[in-house]
Amino acid sequence: MRYSCDIVVVDLEASCPVEDEGDNSVERSNIIEIGAVRLDRRSLAITATFSELVRPADYPVTPFITRLTGITPEMVTDRETFAEAGRRFLDWYGERNKAIIAAWGAYYDVPLLRKECLRFSLPFRERIVGGAFDLRAIGMAWLAAHDLRTSGATLEVVLDRMGLGGRFATHRAVEDARAAAAVLQVHHLGRALLD
Repeated sequence: MRYSCDIVVVDLEASCPVEDEGDNSVERSNIIEIGAVRLDRRSLAITATFSELVRPADYPVTPFITRLTGITPEMVTDRETFAEAGRRFLDWYGERNKAIIAAWGAYYDVPLLRKECLRFSLPFRERIVGGAFDLRAIGMAWLAAHDLRTSGATLEVVLDRMGLGGRFATHRAVEDARAAAAVLQVHHLGRALLD
């Protein structure tokens, strides 16, 4: 399988108001960690990695978020805001039409990334064009092709079914991006290209 451009798999960790814990919305979330891997369009091998913690602008890291991600308020206190971290991510992402953005559950991560970029006047639309590639659909297709149940399948469930259970830390952005990339690799190549 060859794609027309590289694939950047992104994963975000976010904070939200206490009353939204467990059901956070894009509108009421702040990015606290950006993780991404770039996959070569031909080989699907990881060619570059981006990982950065971010100080949230509106919603501090709560105990719930710490339990979920392992990210503490102290870990982000001295970090830069998304205004700086987001700019570095977009610079790392590269020129328009050189990559397609992908995520596991792109319906959350990509709109949140777009929202934060727009808030801080960062050039999201000048770098990231077209629709997002939702790797959850790839995972579901793989499960269906192997006559496995697809309903309620999380990234962890798909990885387990692919024989990759326990290979990635969960709810840390760059590890989740690597895990989602492994799903795409297994789907197309029959194996994950692990570091």
